[in-house]
Amino acid sequence: MNMKKTLIAAGVAAAMAVPMAATADVSLTARLQAELTNTSGDFDEGLRIGDAMIGPGNVNSGNWSRVDLRTSHDLGNGLNAFSHISMNLNPQSFPSATRESLLGVRGDFGSLSIGRMSNAAATQGKDPFVGTFMQARGNGGMLGGAGGLGNGGYLNQSLGYNGSFGPVGLGGTVSLDPVVDDGNHAYAVKVEVDVNPVNVWVAHTNADDYNGVDADQQISKIGVSFSEGPFGVMAQYETVKDFMDFIMVAGTYRMGANTFLLGYGQGDADFDGGDQQWIALGVRHAFTRQVSVHAGVRVTEFAEDDADETVVGAGMRVTF
Repeated sequence: MNMKKTLIAAGVAAAMAVPMAATADVSLTARLQAELTNTSGDFDEGLRIGDAMIGPGNVNSGNWSRVDLRTSHDLGNGLNAFSHISMNLNPQSFPSATRESLLGVRGDFGSLSIGRMSNAAATQGKDPFVGTFMQARGNGGMLGGAGGLGNGGYLNQSLGYNGSFGPVGLGGTVSLDPVVDDGNHAYAVKVEVDVNPVNVWVAHTNADDYNGVDADQQISKIGVSFSEGPFGVMAQYETVKDFMDFIMVAGTYRMGANTFLLGYGQGDADFDGGDQQWIALGVRHAFTRQVSVHAGVRVTEFAEDDADETVVGAGMRVTF
């Protein structure tokens, strides 16, 4: 009788263990930003409410808001299976576009992923103004999304790798050519060395003739940042073959809950009338780690027709 009870108890425990082992760690997070801006200059002028801006006047582009769903499954032996779905969000619409949609395996070797993802060479996160109307990308200080090949863009049909080995971080992506018969795939790699308080990165994208574009689509960049106490500074040089060279510098100074930001950049084009200049000045106040407000001004000058765009505004961010 006792043996029978023991076997029954063992069977019940085994049956319960199966769904427990199959249970995943699930995380659902979101963040929302709204900005009120006034644009003046040689393009569309006036007041707008939106989330970030890539000029001239392209509101809700390069935005900060998003919804993220992440899962993780413990496979044992130090391995984890994971997935990540990220949707675009802004003050005018519910999730309207997919950012990332991928899954993969993670272990001591790093992580391998497959799906839709950002290319490994993207560095928009190095800009302290990123995700606001003052940001450098697409506004004269840094390359924009460039159809997924630049900063802040995403590519379908991709394979990715990320790994950290002491102070060295490695990242790489291969994105299959949407034009299947061509087979001109896009490759990106980034190497980052973090030796506190200095961080250095180099990155390169090669997408010659990718997606039916008959051109050498190559992007190379090198950058460095330094952070010590309340001070922070970064600089990056980015060259896009046969198109434009970008250089930008930015600095931050933290005083209590306030952070002051200053940035300057320029794009030197390989064609007449394409030069650009970016200047940004801003301040951010953090009420908590989840809630902050910011304000400032951005000026982008375009050599063609001596045009310029000045944007003054303020915004609020909430993470939940």
